[in-house]
Amino acid sequence: MPDSSRGSADREPRPHRSVLDPSAPPPTGLDPGLIGSDTGTPVRVPNTVVDDARRVVVSPVTEPPVDTPPDSSERVAMRAAIKRFVLTVVVIAALGGALFGYDTGVISGVLVYLTPDFALSQAQVGVITSSLLIGAAIGSITGGWMADRWGRRMTLLFAGVLFFVGAIAQALAPDATTMIITRLVLGVAVGTASLVVPMYVSEISPPTYRGRLVSMNSLMIAGGQLLAYIVNALLAPTGNWRLMLAMAAVPAAALVIGMYFMPDSPRWYLKQGRDGAAKKVLEQSYYPENVEPTIAEIKQSEAADAAVKASLSDQLHKPKVRALFYTGVGLALIQQFVGVNTVIYYAPSTLTRAGMGDSAAVTSSIGIGIGAVIGVILGMGLVDKIGRRPPMFIGLAVMIAALVGMALIERLTQSTATGYVLLALMIVYVCAFQLGVGVPTWLLISEIFPAPIRATAMSICTFLIWMGNFVVSLVFPPLGELWGASTMFFIFAVVSALALVFCYRRVPETMGESLDDITNEAES
Repeated sequence: MPDSSRGSADREPRPHRSVLDPSAPPPTGLDPGLIGSDTGTPVRVPNTVVDDARRVVVSPVTEPPVDTPPDSSERVAMRAAIKRFVLTVVVIAALGGALFGYDTGVISGVLVYLTPDFALSQAQVGVITSSLLIGAAIGSITGGWMADRWGRRMTLLFAGVLFFVGAIAQALAPDATTMIITRLVLGVAVGTASLVVPMYVSEISPPTYRGRLVSMNSLMIAGGQLLAYIVNALLAPTGNWRLMLAMAAVPAAALVIGMYFMPDSPRWYLKQGRDGAAKKVLEQSYYPENVEPTIAEIKQSEAADAAVKASLSDQLHKPKVRALFYTGVGLALIQQFVGVNTVIYYAPSTLTRAGMGDSAAVTSSIGIGIGAVIGVILGMGLVDKIGRRPPMFIGLAVMIAALVGMALIERLTQSTATGYVLLALMIVYVCAFQLGVGVPTWLLISEIFPAPIRATAMSICTFLIWMGNFVVSLVFPPLGELWGASTMFFIFAVVSALALVFCYRRVPETMGESLDDITNEAES
């Protein structure tokens, strides 16, 4: 079990840097020079955050002494039980992420066979693909309200039912119009899950390992996309696109059944005055001596939030909150406008135009799914070790190189060889995207906002993610046909370069900080 759930006597020291420092490197220990002159006690590095007008510096904070006794066999067994409970809850909730990935990834193979069956134009292809994204944008806005009113658990149950109904309905669609409507409904489930799953997981996870556990959702998204590519490849010889779509009903049923037996988050229970239910969940996810202090901390945080409860516009008058909100909006736009979904949705079509056959192009997409999973695993392993910022810089730099390579390959004469080179660059690009953008973005937008506006700000950012996805997915087929895929890849490379500069200047480091610490610093 993560050490962050221990009592004050055996808690791991927090990283020695500010959650809001957008330029400091990840912690590697104390700065030898930062020792109290009168006491000799280690202190934290000064906390800083860039706002719209100036750089705010917070005084160093004395670091308390740490005395960590060796764990007994009873405590080791307790840690194992806690870990099993938390991982079970996270994996079941993250099935929503798997469905998100499957439903966005399966369309790439479906379009190869759906387009001639329904005699679709490139504009219609864009509308069918992006209709799911309009629904997702709606779900991302309504999902926050439902999660606060009904609870995280009930909202995910609702999303699971929509996933199931939508999967069957789109598989039975007789024409393009019905397909658009059913994908719109399915999109509401995708948008709801994309917002509520990270929220639920972040509220039920211990701080020290929250990065890895929230990132489990990103792994499930990538895993869902990989599953979609595998299903597409297996069914490609038959051209049965209806079965490709219907297969999403299986994980949807698993999500509904699994969430029925899961608890809600302790924070939501306490907001509803259900202290007993909150305590029961915490007793399964924290050490006994840490349960009551955690309840007291959450209640104190909620009371403080209620005392300063204000509209988003009021909160944005605070320079630090405004800086974090703009950072979240920027991350949401970056995630889509670097062009990743043009690869996910249109990879088989792009590879076919580059010289590969239909079946080979669909099958080759499995490589893109594997690249995405590898990128997520790398990101999950790094965000709680070296921080959120370094993986972003590495991933974006590799993405720029891959996009430029893809643009150059697209200008060459079409052949099977150029098709496979393009595929290799797509795999590298998607892997780098998950490492540098996919994992950090979903993690950061669940962390950086202060509690009074967290649900609203997350809804806005998730809405922008889906609207950006909609715009890119809608315009890529016609613009790719008009300008050529090469020009579009060059444009995405320029956007990625701008994103790298933005992330370096604006993204804070949140590794190791509790959500309450983040709120306190943002509102200070």
